[in-house]
Amino acid sequence: MKITIVSASTRIERETHKVVLGLSKKITLTDGLDPLILDLKEAKLPMFTEIMSKLPEPDARINDVYEKLNSADALLFVSPEYNGSYSAPLKNMVDFYPKSTFYRKAIGIVTVSSGPLGGMRAAMQLQQFILALGAITCPQMLLVPTVQNKFDSLGELTDESFTKSIDLFLKEFIWLANALKNAK
Repeated sequence: MKITIVSASTRIERETHKVVLGLSKKITLTDGLDPLILDLKEAKLPMFTEIMSKLPEPDARINDVYEKLNSADALLFVSPEYNGSYSAPLKNMVDFYPKSTFYRKAIGIVTVSSGPLGGMRAAMQLQQFILALGAITCPQMLLVPTVQNKFDSLGELTDESFTKSIDLFLKEFIWLANALKNAK
């Protein structure tokens, strides 16, 4: 099963991407799962002006991101919480593509913050956003509080007490993703 992990922070020295690397490593250890990282910092999508289908000549970056999203069986949206919401690059990315790109796909929510709540407000908003896309959000979310203390720069977990949270989230997300894939 193909799982595209969207790294939704474009900041310099971003903590969010460390979580993405860690999740990708963990998913790789499970037979039958093929994670792909879609890094919005590297993708450098232009600011949204019109949906992909109405653009006269879609930019190569837009087409590349579309392929990574469209070919995925399931997605993980990994976003920092900025001012009580998810990242603008994530919203910008989703707005380029037709809803069919996300329709009936499992989307897992992972939010991060440097504070103790782990991006809870962003996670709640992402649930509504994902439902509006016609996708199915995993009820179990992964909130990563004090993210700067959880992973190193290579995505290795530095706080072993957080393993249980990751494992529970991935178990529920993978179950949902498999159920939806098998229902198609």
